[in-house]
Amino acid sequence: MRITDLVNDAELNIRLRVAGEEDRLARPISWCAPTEHMDPTPFLSANALVLTNGMGLNVRDFRIWDAYVERLSSVPVAGLVFGLGAAHRELPAGLIQACEAHGLPLLELPPEVPFVLVMRHVEHNIASERYEELRKGWDLADECTRLAAGGQSLAEVLQRVASAISARVAVVDHSGFELVASGGAPRTTRTTRTTFRLPSGDPHRFKLIIEGVESNVVLQPILGPVAAVIAMQLGYTLGSRSPLHSREAARFIEALYEERGTSAAALRRYASETGFDPDGEWGLVLVGGSDHVAPARLRAMAWRARVGLQSGFGTVRFMEEAGLTTLLVQHPHGSLELLAAAQEFFADAPELSVVVSECGSLMELPLALQLSRRHIGRPGVQRAPLADLASVVQGLPSQGLVAMSKRLLAPLATESGGMLRETLAAYLRHSGNSREICDELFIHRNTLSYRLRKIEELLELDLSDGEVRAVCLLALNIVKASH
Repeated sequence: MRITDLVNDAELNIRLRVAGEEDRLARPISWCAPTEHMDPTPFLSANALVLTNGMGLNVRDFRIWDAYVERLSSVPVAGLVFGLGAAHRELPAGLIQACEAHGLPLLELPPEVPFVLVMRHVEHNIASERYEELRKGWDLADECTRLAAGGQSLAEVLQRVASAISARVAVVDHSGFELVASGGAPRTTRTTRTTFRLPSGDPHRFKLIIEGVESNVVLQPILGPVAAVIAMQLGYTLGSRSPLHSREAARFIEALYEERGTSAAALRRYASETGFDPDGEWGLVLVGGSDHVAPARLRAMAWRARVGLQSGFGTVRFMEEAGLTTLLVQHPHGSLELLAAAQEFFADAPELSVVVSECGSLMELPLALQLSRRHIGRPGVQRAPLADLASVVQGLPSQGLVAMSKRLLAPLATESGGMLRETLAAYLRHSGNSREICDELFIHRNTLSYRLRKIEELLELDLSDGEVRAVCLLALNIVKASH
């Protein structure tokens, strides 16, 4: 119910004398407040429609009228209906002038129309509108429940809500970080924000932010029921105890991280139980932080990435551990590029370390995850390299190769073998740079030369040969990985 509805009703014969500020006629009326007080503001609430005969305002001083209207505008009320006949035969000029000055809508009620008729009319329309809003609210909640139950993402549910109220809708956490949003930007030059607390308990406190709608009086009956649906889906999506995102997903990702490896058959079974296609291609995003990054900040940003990725990928699962969140994705919608999506999600969090990688098979996935994890630490979003030496070594599980590597290095297992093996490792690590090797081992160049000759004698190898150095480097890493 709005001021324009009163003016347009021919039966009431109400005359609009002052339109007020822009859009004031479209402001919803919350209730009718008949009063003859000179200062009724203690008894009023926002968007009340004030009805008065002006019995206590039989004055000519403009300042009194101005103060009266100023008090009403401070509430603010929806408008002022002034009834003629009882105390005033016509609208006081001071009242008209004051309403124009303060932008308050002023309506003139003819003597033959009693206030009770206006009040019944307004209350009937408000009741009808509230019933319709409640019906729309429960219909919207019912539709969103079906969407969520059908596997639609939180972003898609929010898009339906945004479409229903023609506004931008966003979910933010207790720190103010926006996790997911839908709907276009508000069309008005002055963005209005309405906040709804989602019914979620500690420590997951979330709010629903509506941008572009003036008042929550109308929004409350529409969004009240669907807020519970959004909260439940948000908890299902982000909850650490959700079966889909915790038990199966954690078991699968932990198996991928298992140092001694998990059988191919077990990995395929875990992947299927988690909702993945074992024969599909994979994308992975690792989100980590340093000691200087607050855990709440890290978790909030990882949540944002999880929910955001759901709008771009058909399957998204995650596992949280201290200081690190691992996300696995499959089935991209369209030509979405994972690195570009991650750069967008973490554009305002340059202090986090985010590593993105992709692989083409389930058998490659454990190596890709371990490789990406080794690169966590440097701030910013980066793509992991396709391979490194540790990945090559991890991909060589042959026990025969381990035995061969141990036999190759066995001659160094003498009384001074530990020292010679340490020297060989430093020599290979620093690509033969004498200064760096000596600095690391705290030895003289002559000592280094002696040890290298001794190593070549014991191993019966020529360390000046590049292939020999590569073999020794692999052997050292294979023996280390087998322990």
